[in-house]
Amino acid sequence: MYCPNCGKRMRKEKGDYKYVESGLRNIILHRIEIYRCRHCGEVIPKIPQVKELHRAIAEHLFKKDSLLSGEEIRFLRKQMDLRAVDLAAILGVTKVTVSRWETGKERISPPADRAIRLLYRLLQDFDTKDVLKTFSRIRRRKESQKLAAQQEMRSDKWAIASSGP
Repeated sequence: MYCPNCGKRMRKEKGDYKYVESGLRNIILHRIEIYRCRHCGEVIPKIPQVKELHRAIAEHLFKKDSLLSGEEIRFLRKQMDLRAVDLAAILGVTKVTVSRWETGKERISPPADRAIRLLYRLLQDFDTKDVLKTFSRIRRRKESQKLAAQQEMRSDKWAIASSGP
């Protein structure tokens, strides 16, 4: 393999690799194959079965004892193949709230943390698109009920306003 930076031949070796590409700062892959350029210092890991690795990381996050960090929330959301706006809709929060959790500007509440973990587990057995459709229907039904209630209130006001001498 040749270095993408300097074009020199890279040396293959076994070593530890800090897997920052996952979006998590604390993931270290031990004794994996890496290619190292002796000229410019570039390091390229050979990571077999990335999907299985990400699934294992997500399982570890699902089982951890403390609240999820922003990086961990983002990782799980991406593992679930959800956009931030979709996760927000499912949880009944705004996309700004999800953004604040993911950037660490706002700490996630324990109930929201549990909901994200349960959603992750749910999406292991069900298709993400089906779950989104279901939650979308629930949201539309709630909005329809709210709209109907508002229209009813308006018609009551109109009836009161028109029932004079």
